[in-house]
Amino acid sequence: MQDILDIISTRKSIRKYTKEPVSDEIIDKILEAGRWAPTGENHQPWRLIVIRDPETQKKIGDMAKVGSGIFTTTEYCMGRMNQFKGIKDRSKRERIEKLMYTGEVSAFLGRAPLLIVVAGTCDALDTPYDLSACIENMLLEAHALGLGACWVHGPVAPVRGEIKMKKLLKVPHEMGKYKLLAVVSFGWPDGPRKHPRPKKALEDIVFWEEFGRKERPNYG
Repeated sequence: MQDILDIISTRKSIRKYTKEPVSDEIIDKILEAGRWAPTGENHQPWRLIVIRDPETQKKIGDMAKVGSGIFTTTEYCMGRMNQFKGIKDRSKRERIEKLMYTGEVSAFLGRAPLLIVVAGTCDALDTPYDLSACIENMLLEAHALGLGACWVHGPVAPVRGEIKMKKLLKVPHEMGKYKLLAVVSFGWPDGPRKHPRPKKALEDIVFWEEFGRKERPNYG
């Protein structure tokens, strides 16, 4: 059996897909993986909306562009978007900034063969965490099956975006009913899969027994 760590460490977000459709069999496997996610008190708040209609996908892609543009611009105005300053190539930096601030970075949702909108009931405190675990399970299953996938919250990050999405998909939008957490795209990668971006070393993120302590105790 393949070590799950191999799947986790080779997965990356894929935003470009071929036009080849994703079969019902594979869709069911992805959904089944989400269904088996850990959930507080076995509440299972997730409600997964499968979208394959091109017209609906295009509308979601347009919403994603607007939502991501609003979200990114707000973050910039609050001084929390400085990660691009380290890119020395000016033309590359400007291209990336344009993608982010116009929201174009998320418009690919309108061109993906398959979207799954992840919603959850609002009757449990654990719902956001449960939905995140559900999404991660689906991402890993998709990668294990050779698909590319990407988790995007841009379309539903702004409140108005979430309301529009609920109306589009006929999700009950009364206060306290359902929360839309994200849209996840799936498809066959268009081109070779590049290795994921590097992660921080364990010694930079792990402490032992107390925050800041990097020496591993001898537990015998």
